[in-house]
Parts: sequence; structure tokens; C-alpha cells
Amino acid sequence: MYIPKSLKILFLFVWCVFAQYTFAQSDTITVQDTVAPAIIKNKKWQWYPAYRDTMTNQLWLRNEQACFGRKFLRAEGMVLGIQSTTLGLLFVLPGKISNWEKSDIRNYRDNYKSTFTKRPVLDDDHWYINYLGHPYQGAYYYNALRSQGAPFWQAGLFSFGQSMVWEYLLEGGIEQPSIQDMMVTPILGSLLGELFHFSSVKMANNGYTWYEKAFVAVFNPMFAINNGFRFAKQPNPNLVTAAP
Repeated sequence: MYIPKSLKILFLFVWCVFAQYTFAQSDTITVQDTVAPAIIKNKKWQWYPAYRDTMTNQLWLRNEQACFGRKFLRAEGMVLGIQSTTLGLLFVLPGKISNWEKSDIRNYRDNYKSTFTKRPVLDDDHWYINYLGHPYQGAYYYNALRSQGAPFWQAGLFSFGQSMVWEYLLEGGIEQPSIQDMMVTPILGSLLGELFHFSSVKMANNGYTWYEKAFVAVFNPMFAINNGFRFAKQPNPNLVTAAP
């Protein structure tokens, strides 16, 4: 399947524009700005639940106040679990769906050698796998981190990294890495993931209806896993009242 060079440039252009838009729209108000008589505790490595701040009514996502390492560990664990499950399902699906032949599975050692010594190829998977399945896959990679309050660029790079893990380390023992998969999964997946994330946060702020819960569960499962649908009201655990 040939992808024109102009389409590749378009993907890159849309990525850059959307990233700049996200940075411009980011909230610059910090906890220090909203709560003056307070001292910030240094607990960046602890786990944080999703909650609504009783003082500011601000919605905090799970681990949003934690350091990147804490967010990354949780996101990586969830994604590896889903990738392993997906790999197992592809093993048992008919070859006409997965495009995996039994001979390819038996020759995984030679396939891994080819994966790391030869160039990626344009695969001939069904269109719905390449242009529906892979963007959805990239979106849940993206939101594994984004739904913990990570910025757009970190979540986008995480989605790109997980796409490489899938193509080279997990699927690389069966087939040659795919050029369009490595483009479509992180680029369209991140754009789609940001749309799902924005919608999920908007619905969370207004209170979920039953059909909004269904939407989040299907299209943004990482948000549902990380944050649930109920945000407990509690004071900010990173703040303590300053001594008089």
C-alpha cells in the first residue's frame, strides 16, 4: 500500500499545528496562584487519586500532581498488559484477519533477525486494521499517560514509543515492521486521543450521564481505568496550611 510523500508531510504538519494549539490552550494557573496561604509538600512520587478540590473546585486527574516517572510506570504497566492480550488474540484469530501465517509464527527467530536488519515495509493489511484499528491503538497509548494529567507532547512521544515497542519487540517476531503503522498509530492516534481526552474531561466537569459513561468506556478506556466516573471531594493533599 503506497502512501504519497505529500500525505506524510500533511501528517507532520497537522501534528505540529495541533501541538502548538495545545500548548497555547494549556492552563497556566498553578496551585500556588490559587491558594496563597499554603506550603507545597514535596510528594511527587506518591500515588494520587482522582478528586475534586474542595477549596478551588478544580478537577485533578489521577497522578496529575505526581512526577513523570510515576505516571510513566503506571501507563507502561497498563499498555504492556493490553499489548500482551492483543498479541494473544492475534495468535488465535484466523490468518485471513491477522495476516499471520503459522509458518511465520514458527520462524520467529529468523523474523526477529530480519526485523532488526532490514527496512520496514508497506504492509497489505485490511484498511480497517490500518486506519481504524491502529489510530484507536495509538489513542489508548496516548491516553494511558494523558489521562494522568501529562502534557500533550509527553503523551504523544509515549504513543510513538509504544508503537515502536509493538512493531519491533512484540510483532517483530511475526512480521516486518510496517511503515504506515508506525506513522498512523502515533500521529492519528495522538490526535484522536486528544479529542477523546478533551471530551472526557469536559464530561467529567459537568457530571457524566449514562451514555457519556458508555462513550468514555468504549473510546477512552484508559481515562475510565485511571479516573473512574466519580471524583471524590477532598482538600488538595499537596497543601498544608501555613503556620501563623
